[in-house]
Amino acid sequence: MDDFLIIGGGIAGLSAGARLSELGRVTVLEAEDALGYHASGRSAAMYEPTYGAPPVVALNEASGDWFFGGHDGDSLLTPRGLLLVGMPGEEEAFAHDFRAMAMQDISVDEARAMVPVLDPARVTMAGYHKEAWDIDTDRMLQGFARAIRAGGGRILTGAQVSAIVRTSEGWQVSAQGRDFTARHLVNAAGAWADQIAEMAGISPVGITPYRR
Repeated sequence: MDDFLIIGGGIAGLSAGARLSELGRVTVLEAEDALGYHASGRSAAMYEPTYGAPPVVALNEASGDWFFGGHDGDSLLTPRGLLLVGMPGEEEAFAHDFRAMAMQDISVDEARAMVPVLDPARVTMAGYHKEAWDIDTDRMLQGFARAIRAGGGRILTGAQVSAIVRTSEGWQVSAQGRDFTARHLVNAAGAWADQIAEMAGISPVGITPYRR
């Protein structure tokens, strides 16, 4: 029996697994044949500390030291910069984001020098700041996967979960003709989290998967 059984091999499941491997044995079940196949591997993958709602900004800021050097002592970031543009009628929203992200005012011509496809007939406002970086998501995901394995855990791909049963000792999960048991179950299935929750007898919260 494992201590932790994690359903989902994206950034949520792998990062949780890496941390939990310090507390016990971890098994990660990923339905696809590769880790980070869906949103984790297809997002814009940018680190911009001031972007998002206040709770997201707090998480961004708390993650900064780790992104810049806490991942095996090496940065996961490459300088990118962030360009903000607006069209007529978007003045209020543009001004809000401009202030929230401490942008530098630039001309539309300067914005077009960075992104030539911008239409000057539509874009009337622009802002820029350099405090934004690309995230090496593959290296981040693989680093978490290595930490799980180094802690004695295992990661199984192509392991589509078909049933979940609550037991007296924890949980039993069936996937691809095999049964897995653990004291604790972590639902990190992303857009399919509701389906996993329902299998476990937990009410869904209304998450719907969409194509990326």
